[in-house]
Amino acid sequence: MPIVPAFDPATGASGGPAAAPATTTMRSIGDLNGGGYTFSDTAGVALSSYAYNSSTDTHTFNVNSIGVANETYSLISGANFTSPKWRAPLTYADGTPVLVGDAFTFNVRFDNVSVGAARQYLVALAVVESASSTVIGTMRPSGVYALTTTVGTPGVGIVADNLGAAGTVASMVSAVGSTVFTGGSAIGSCGKAGGACMARSASSVSSNIRQDGNTWASAATTQLALAVMVSTNGTVTTTGGAFALRVKYGVNKLS
Repeated sequence: MPIVPAFDPATGASGGPAAAPATTTMRSIGDLNGGGYTFSDTAGVALSSYAYNSSTDTHTFNVNSIGVANETYSLISGANFTSPKWRAPLTYADGTPVLVGDAFTFNVRFDNVSVGAARQYLVALAVVESASSTVIGTMRPSGVYALTTTVGTPGVGIVADNLGAAGTVASMVSAVGSTVFTGGSAIGSCGKAGGACMARSASSVSSNIRQDGNTWASAATTQLALAVMVSTNGTVTTTGGAFALRVKYGVNKLS
């Protein structure tokens, strides 16, 4: 029987070597007080203080108790978002800009989670179209969040234009999530395909998948932004305190 040469997806020809699988370089989000981030906190209600430990790459957020949170304090409940947000231009690992028209994956990892006393708070890492806006329909965020604790049960979910879905796991140790952007060449065709996430505890694993199905509204050549947001988990009663975690992300351009 004749040997059929391998198909090379990189060149479209037979007989060549198989294309190397794409790899994603995971990067720390770094110190939010520097590194090119711009900070805004319109409401000035949720955050008491923030600190970064460079030796352990750990972020500590000290948050306030809120009787019943206003919907604007929540990324996943309201039409606006007035709580703490750090944003910076989004780039690939080599420093080139990530554009609206690119097809790419956005990967996030949370670990070293220490929830302390805080309740009903989450930290979201998202790709944002309009970084300076507080209107969620204009920001068009798509990413991954870690829920520090819901009555003692940490979890992780996907941010998809202010609609959240949590896959909660008791005593979460780490969490990973990924969202996919299908790209395009013009306004209205640059898609956001949705994402999946998984949380791990000492004894169990939970995962969920949700579709965004939305598109960017800007021109294909517009650079996207990376946003880190501290949000309440909806219009809920919160308990203040400090919680800490480590956050890494990777952006992988697709052909």
